Amino acid sequence: MARKHFGRRMAAALAVALVVSLGAAAGTAWAYYTDTNRASGMIAFKYKPNPPSTEVKEEPDGLNKVISVKNTGEVDAMVRVKVFAPTIDGVTVSIFPVADDGKTEIETGSGWTQSVEGNKDEGWWYYTSPIVPGAFTSKLKVDVSIDESKDVPAFDIAVVQQCASAKSYKPGGLMLGTFHDGQKSLIGAVAFDDTAAQNQDGE
Repeated sequence: MARKHFGRRMAAALAVALVVSLGAAAGTAWAYYTDTNRASGMIAFKYKPNPPSTEVKEEPDGLNKVISVKNTGEVDAMVRVKVFAPTIDGVTVSIFPVADDGKTEIETGSGWTQSVEGNKDEGWWYYTSPIVPGAFTSKLKVDVSIDESKDVPAFDIAVVQQCASAKSYKPGGLMLGTFHDGQKSLIGAVAFDDTAAQNQDGE
């Protein structure tokens, strides 16, 4: 009788041990599959150096505009500007470099040029020297003349600019930079070393 009782006790102990071990195993598995953390937020990637950044400054002068470009970034930048004007009978739009007064026309080549490979039908004006951070290019004038004898509707003139890294620029060389449509080089000219590009207030 005692042996039978002992056998029952052993069976019960084994059953309890099995349940405990299964419970422990189940707990471990449960923790393994559910113990996760979710992350939120964003990681900022930083370019070294940061890409160039520029913006257009427009000074209205009656119907005309005097424009320049400021380097708002942290590295030297090459820039180009394009003016979009409608074709309207009786309206003539001319673009040319001007002195700091915004009125006196100066020679093409003293900072701005259109003599760039592949630019014949594009109409971009390229600045031929890098612009240091915080500085402005020299000025371009968009001169608008209206024939008063014509019935001219209202119109807008839009100015856009683009910038590129100055890494490939070499003083006295022809390469200006690589813009979104490819590498741009001067046509048989020497790049103008514009000391005005160092001007920090654009005046």
